[in-house]
Amino acid sequence: MVDRVTGPYRGYYISASARLLPAHDAKTGDAGTAIYVGSVSLAQNGPDEPRHFEALVDLGPEQRFATEDEALASVEKAARDYIDRLLQPT
Repeated sequence: MVDRVTGPYRGYYISASARLLPAHDAKTGDAGTAIYVGSVSLAQNGPDEPRHFEALVDLGPEQRFATEDEALASVEKAARDYIDRLLQPT
């Protein structure tokens, strides 16, 4: 598993991770090649601040990534998009 913290982006730190998992072909039931999946969390005032803001971030349709960098980039972009929507004036 690979983790990366970036920020601040508009006051939020983005903690992204990518994990290598064995792929499973639903049609044949066979094990496929390994794939990366990503996850993300957000925090205000720094990643080590005791008060964290966490939210589920829509990562869009099912995605599979060939590399950890692709997985991290995708979840970081989803987090930035979420922050942009969160801070939009109403």
